Amino acid sequence: MITLEQTVIGALLLDGNMVAEAMKHVEPDDFHDGRLAAIFDGIRGMRARGEGVDVITVSMKLREWGVRGVEPHELHAWISEVPTAANVGYYAEQVATASMTRGVELLARSLLDAAPSPGDAIRMGLQGLSTLQARQAADEGRLMTLDDLLAVPITHDWLIEGLIERKDRLMLTGQEGFGKSALLRQLVFTAAAGIHPFRDFQSMQPRRVLVIDAENTERQWSRNLRTLIERLGVAEVAPSVREHFRAKPMRRMDITKPKDLALLHKYCDEHNPDLVMIGPLYRLTQGAITNDDDAAPVLAALDTLRDRGLALLIEAHAGKSDNGRGERNLAPRGSSALLGWPEFGMGLAPVPKTDGKQAQLVRWRGDREERLWPHRLVKAATGLQWQIPDEGGWNR
Repeated sequence: MITLEQTVIGALLLDGNMVAEAMKHVEPDDFHDGRLAAIFDGIRGMRARGEGVDVITVSMKLREWGVRGVEPHELHAWISEVPTAANVGYYAEQVATASMTRGVELLARSLLDAAPSPGDAIRMGLQGLSTLQARQAADEGRLMTLDDLLAVPITHDWLIEGLIERKDRLMLTGQEGFGKSALLRQLVFTAAAGIHPFRDFQSMQPRRVLVIDAENTERQWSRNLRTLIERLGVAEVAPSVREHFRAKPMRRMDITKPKDLALLHKYCDEHNPDLVMIGPLYRLTQGAITNDDDAAPVLAALDTLRDRGLALLIEAHAGKSDNGRGERNLAPRGSSALLGWPEFGMGLAPVPKTDGKQAQLVRWRGDREERLWPHRLVKAATGLQWQIPDEGGWNR
């Protein structure tokens, strides 16, 4: 088992494009192992100069950076222990936290060793804590240079091409019982199967999926999954889904509490998902989300999952009001803070006079970036439940 510090370096060697993400959370001084601090600083410089970062290019620079006692085969070993480079921000944040903890412990030991008078101890302690606080503020508030920004890759890191990339947040609402849960199940199931979510004959790279369902039972999930597998064909999808799909139907929880939030991170550690389907939103906290103060801790908790480099698909309930034209307002029920949080806020609504056989994706907030989400879907008798109609339906 490698250390967290070695995990950060291994992740950067696995994908040099993640250097900018690591730099948001950790500085060379945060590494307890000085050799790793030098490697991290060296990689940062390579990326700023536009040089390629991988295990070979970094191995060739170890002596130049004054690193002794780290061999190329060790770098290869670290890479093999890293599940995905996408979580480097999470790993780096843990390294920074450990650095701060060491600083506090060192201050405490220095006070014990010096054995000052109570007044001197208070003064020394306050000075030491002030220094640590200033360092943490410097780490968290460091301005990005031009080189820092140029090190950020501009290409999309697609999970589902044209629709969802890493760190996206999709919040879906809809009329009760019409099919919003089925649509989200379709998105994650097809992602795990390596099939485009709206065209069941088009293949794509399978993605690791985790479902946290605080409403539906294991039996309900078993029935729904069997239906999906039957619709698509067992031989084609079952092996991939078995490897990439995990679910945890569970009781109502409160992710604003450390215990429940830690449980979610535990499940993410176990499966290392690319996509997490979670919800419904109102069952992720014990109280109603009626104002911004209610919403803030819930959204902050969800963002700790997003910070791991995964995409979030969240189900939420719409309010009961209409938009003045007799159509239901599909914005999520509760605080207005929910409106501005996701990259994509959509509601699944039936198309009038189609007997529930057609639906439209209605934006209750503007997309943060243009994507190829369809604007109309039809319920199909075979294959995927929600499909693009033959005459078109892509939102361009």
